[in-house]
Amino acid sequence: MTQATEMTRQKNNAEELAWWVALHGAENVGPATFHRLVHKFGSPGEVLRNASADTLVGLAGASSSLLDSLVFAMIRMDHTRKVVEKLISRGVRIITFEDAEYPARLNRLRWPPGVIYTMGAFSDADDASVSIAGSTHPSARGFRTTYRIAGALAARGHTIVSGNARGIDTAAHLGALDAGGRSIFVLPEGILNFRTHAEIPHGKIERRAVILSDRPPEAQWTREGALERNRVIAALCESFLVVEALPDGGAIHAFRIARKLGIPAYAVSYTTDTPAGNLQAMQEGAGEVSSLREAVKAAANRANIQPQAQQTFDWNDDE
Repeated sequence: MTQATEMTRQKNNAEELAWWVALHGAENVGPATFHRLVHKFGSPGEVLRNASADTLVGLAGASSSLLDSLVFAMIRMDHTRKVVEKLISRGVRIITFEDAEYPARLNRLRWPPGVIYTMGAFSDADDASVSIAGSTHPSARGFRTTYRIAGALAARGHTIVSGNARGIDTAAHLGALDAGGRSIFVLPEGILNFRTHAEIPHGKIERRAVILSDRPPEAQWTREGALERNRVIAALCESFLVVEALPDGGAIHAFRIARKLGIPAYAVSYTTDTPAGNLQAMQEGAGEVSSLREAVKAAANRANIQPQAQQTFDWNDDE
């Protein structure tokens, strides 16, 4: 389906999509509650039109605050319809978990996002994807290493997935796009609040990137939204790489999700001063990669490199 055809389809289905967007954006409706409500009532429209104290009886997580949120979402339907018009006019695709275009990998999650919003089209090439995570305030070494790894992987056909934060995420996206490859930007805020970082040329994003958000379209950044975003970053990939992380930071949170999903995960080991977060990931089962060659090999094999196979390399050296 071409993008033009998809936009026409969305315009024709704008009213139905508005119900999905309204339920998705309702306060107190996380992924689990979203799925339970749709399963119970049949569709988001039926949820919002028929929710009451009586009809919510027996639903896990039901409460007076949930009912209040659903009533408020119903009251705001006219505003939601305008939001949907804005999304469609900007070329944003509204994809529900029932749609054929919904990324199958998100179904690895126990409660996948009920709705995602995207700009740019997914490709078969995205099957070979690598998620890269790390600090928002990395060292120059960490930024350079990320850029080189992302570029090398992209040049070999891997799509790079990261979170559109500053630091390691920016280096990952930039490295992939500069190498002529693809990148998926997973946002911690609503897609209507998407802004590119100055380091990344907008033209390259338009041609070779997918912008994806599982947050309500107008949502601002929140810690909760960032944590939810980490689930998507982990679920979309075939392998996960920590380049430079803080202990128990966002990168480690995403790494742990990847591990729970059974996705091969790795952490960069440096000749000296390996970051504490990387060491923590290794202690929790991440395979060690100590060179650009090993990072590429790990992504291709999609299996952890055994510790006894490691050698010491300087990341400033060539492959």
